[in-house]
Amino acid sequence: MTKKLRIISIVVLLAIAGCQTAVEQTPFAATLPSTVVATQAVQQNTAIPTANLQPSRTPTLPPTLTLTPSHTPTITPSPTITPTLTATPIPPSATPIASATPTDPADDPNNTPVPTWTPPPANPATQITDHYVFSRPIADGGVNWANRVYPYAATAGGRFRPHHGIDLENPTGTPILAAGDGVVFYAGSDIDTLFGPQPDFYGRVVVIQHNISTPEGQPLFTLYGHMDSFRVETGQTVTRGQQIGTVGAAGIALGPHLHFEVRVGDPYNYGATRNPELWLRPYPTFGTLAGIVRDVSGNRLFEAPLRVESVDISRFAFSYANDNTNPDSVFDENFVLGDLPANYYQVTVSDNGRVRFRQIVYIYPNRTTWLDITLNP
Repeated sequence: MTKKLRIISIVVLLAIAGCQTAVEQTPFAATLPSTVVATQAVQQNTAIPTANLQPSRTPTLPPTLTLTPSHTPTITPSPTITPTLTATPIPPSATPIASATPTDPADDPNNTPVPTWTPPPANPATQITDHYVFSRPIADGGVNWANRVYPYAATAGGRFRPHHGIDLENPTGTPILAAGDGVVFYAGSDIDTLFGPQPDFYGRVVVIQHNISTPEGQPLFTLYGHMDSFRVETGQTVTRGQQIGTVGAAGIALGPHLHFEVRVGDPYNYGATRNPELWLRPYPTFGTLAGIVRDVSGNRLFEAPLRVESVDISRFAFSYANDNTNPDSVFDENFVLGDLPANYYQVTVSDNGRVRFRQIVYIYPNRTTWLDITLNP
């Protein structure tokens, strides 16, 4: 073969080889995404026809949603209760709102004198003055209101003897304060010196004789029972609000609490007690409900159930269990329900599901509201 023919043959072979390479690469390249093809072309410095580039579509966003505020409903005010009272009182212009954390009313520099009230028509001319002479016996922050399951003269549904005081349930060690100025009549154990119906009834007990007397001129005492410890001694002078000991569960107590009593005349006499809720000053904007429950013949009824409810709260009370606990010498009541926020209340007495009495009364702040109940036949 001549040199000219050899050169021609080589050129023909190279052309055939180039055509085979293009056929093998085209199908593979066609399966790649355009972004991969573009990347490979840049790496190989190969120009890419502009027509093959598909710019990403810029989506058209929907217009911003304009929120139309929802319609504010018109609140229909609660219906106003029109009371039906035996004697129409003039309530304050605004219903007082109870404080969530009341303070001792005796510490209020603006505290007004205790108002008077007229009892129902046994003697319409008689004026009776509340004797709220004592402050609360538990330090601020503690429980300073009576346990409603076992209040004064109650039996807790027949489980216990009639109660001669009130229980203020607080943890062991809670400070106990003197309810008024006076002299410590006794501080110690009641194992040998009896103040209750049996030895070690109160465990550790403090009795204070106060500098004031009852409306009848009798000496007045407060008793603090079931104490964990006491910080005073017999004969010591104390002032209102002074710490005299701490809450405990001594004696027959089932748990830590302060048993608080008011005694008249004889400090040793377990039967000389009075209802403390008629002697402890209410919290500001709070009042007390007291009265008598009678049958149609005028006889006092024992353990009659009362339901006392406003638009905000509902509470229960019972008339005194028997004659073993004394009514107040001024009030002569047989039921008391203290620490009620000033408001209108519906008082209901039912018997075997039948309503025997129902009346709306207004509880005034810082005073006792009297209610004379005679059950329907």
